[in-house]
Amino acid sequence: MKYSLHYYNKAIILKTFAIIVLVFLFSFVKVNDAQAVLHIDTSYSGRFRSHPGFAKIMADLPFVYQESFLKINRALGIPVREQMNVVILFSDNLTYKGFRLRGKRQSVKTANKTLVHYIHLDLDFLINGQATLAEEMTHEMTHAIMADCMGLREYDILPMWVKEGTAVHTADQGLARIKALTRKGFDINAIGGEDENIHGNPISLEKYVENYLKVSFLVKTFGVNAFHRFIKKLMKSGNVNQELSACFNGLTEDVMNQYSSQFIKNTLIANTRPSTARENMMKGVKYFDEGEYLSARLALTDALYGGLNDSEFQKAAYLLAECYIQERNPQGALYLLKQFKPDPRNIPVDRYEFLRAYSQYATGLVTSAYFGFKRTFETSNNQAVKEGSLYYVVRILAELGNIQEAQRVSQILQKQFPKSSYIKLVNIMLAGK
Repeated sequence: MKYSLHYYNKAIILKTFAIIVLVFLFSFVKVNDAQAVLHIDTSYSGRFRSHPGFAKIMADLPFVYQESFLKINRALGIPVREQMNVVILFSDNLTYKGFRLRGKRQSVKTANKTLVHYIHLDLDFLINGQATLAEEMTHEMTHAIMADCMGLREYDILPMWVKEGTAVHTADQGLARIKALTRKGFDINAIGGEDENIHGNPISLEKYVENYLKVSFLVKTFGVNAFHRFIKKLMKSGNVNQELSACFNGLTEDVMNQYSSQFIKNTLIANTRPSTARENMMKGVKYFDEGEYLSARLALTDALYGGLNDSEFQKAAYLLAECYIQERNPQGALYLLKQFKPDPRNIPVDRYEFLRAYSQYATGLVTSAYFGFKRTFETSNNQAVKEGSLYYVVRILAELGNIQEAQRVSQILQKQFPKSSYIKLVNIMLAGK
């Protein structure tokens, strides 16, 4: 099915606003609960100890931890785990058996049979921009949650395509790994074959891509619902062939490997072909609509300075700014939003103004953000924009110590939006002042 760029983008922009509100709302409500089960090792004393990037990672971790549950639920259908024991540790040079790693999960049972998941993160990759905290946490949390659901022994014996394929799929690292493999170079005739399960050793980039594309093959061939059923049943039985057959019309692992092999090769070949800026933009729009923000960012970045016309540039830049916000990079979002003056024929101006105000607020430009939110409330005809703007006005006023005005605006919020989810947050916030 083909979509006109204008129509498709308008639908996505509506979704954009809902995403930013829901992610922030979930994080705000759940962060206190997370403290009971998320333990961050503060003994790190490496070369990034005084780096502002490390301080930002420490501040973002509780929120990213909670967001990873949402991503895993969306990608795999696994319900949020209320009680898990997770410990985060940092390293400047994370290695395992001589291999350099961006992240690693180790799960162990304590003497009282409590399952504890240790997640090691390499700060060099994160702070220097080679990886994002959200993707690395989601990848390692996928391993941890599946092991927590199944039991450690049962999870460890799963084939590598299940373990690493689901982690790359859930963390939206597929396109990034494919691009890295294309830059590195590969022998198409050597792609495919036996699963690589080498007793916990790091696997090759080729195998990461193959494992991801096997999972992608199942999702694209049989649909998300069937894939979710497969994961849920597998979490209970641990029997891969049994659940492949039950969920995918009698499919066996051997047959899946045969059929997925051609899918893998076709996908890799397709990604080696040059794409026009508009093709990359359409890919980015598709990834964005599917909630794959890392892949959307990569595609939209390729599109942005590749020859788009003014209308397409605005749409691509707007969505790319939202991708940056999803990655907790409001500086990047604000920079992009400053690159153009929105044309209402391409982008709803009120949503642009809201996103700009949010980026300003997140980067500490509180006064500019206040007037931005005030302006969107006064000028927008969209109820979601008005509601969100009022909430952030109250929040800013409370943070600046103007409690009386914050209370007055909160009354407006409650009167105009009596069923708003923000009311609970506002009441909690003002009760503590």
